[in-house]
Amino acid sequence: MANKNSIFNYEQQFYLSGILLSGVTDIAGGYSIEESPINIIGHGYTYPAAQGPMVGNFSISKYFIGEDPILNYTGNHSISGSINYGDKSFGFESGYLNEYSFSANIGSIPQSQANIVVYGDIGSGIDASGSNSHPEIQIANQGSISLDVEGYQTNRITSFAYNLRIDRSPVYKIGSPFPVQVDTSFPMVQEVSLVLEVSDFELNTMNKHLIKPTQQDINISINNPINETNIETFTVKKARLSNSSLQSTTSDSMTFNLQYIGYINKK
Repeated sequence: MANKNSIFNYEQQFYLSGILLSGVTDIAGGYSIEESPINIIGHGYTYPAAQGPMVGNFSISKYFIGEDPILNYTGNHSISGSINYGDKSFGFESGYLNEYSFSANIGSIPQSQANIVVYGDIGSGIDASGSNSHPEIQIANQGSISLDVEGYQTNRITSFAYNLRIDRSPVYKIGSPFPVQVDTSFPMVQEVSLVLEVSDFELNTMNKHLIKPTQQDINISINNPINETNIETFTVKKARLSNSSLQSTTSDSMTFNLQYIGYINKK
């Protein structure tokens, strides 16, 4: 019997529209087909019929170690991808970014995650490889990330996360299993959540917030710690506080968990 060896992580490569991605830690992808049995009088079950369009999903988790090529696909451009191992591949065609998140904590490398909805074909044999390399590797640390938000100057932020959600609306026609176009549904939703160790931070009462909610622009800047050049900047315009909670224990400092939300309209 021939010896069958498993495929280890160092034998795999992930490509995104011809770009070999660096720093990838987890990949998951696949599709599901919803079917319903057809019953007719005098015969019973005849044949299953598909219920709804065929849709696949792919998720990519990676270290944020430089300019992220995935962020080039927040618009209406489709994207392809594949995980290649040996002479085989498993990939997808015509995917669209529908969620992207970035998170940072003290003492760890920032991480990002992307979720892609696939309206094209997906499966083995689809190869999205190419000769384009990942942008220059630049590893940010806690000292090279700045967060401009109310309370930052005098209260210590220990962790935060940024999330962008993009709803997609496929348009189908009879005679084609795949959509003829995929539209972006506006507004896009942005969320920033952070943990703040309290020094002098004060929060408006719920009643005051309902009468006159506060709005502020939030800027997250990720820089190269060696030469201080900017790697990426996330901006949330007119962000509004949507969630807040206080936590205090005997073993740790008092913290506020805050969540802000903002929207991006069609230009």
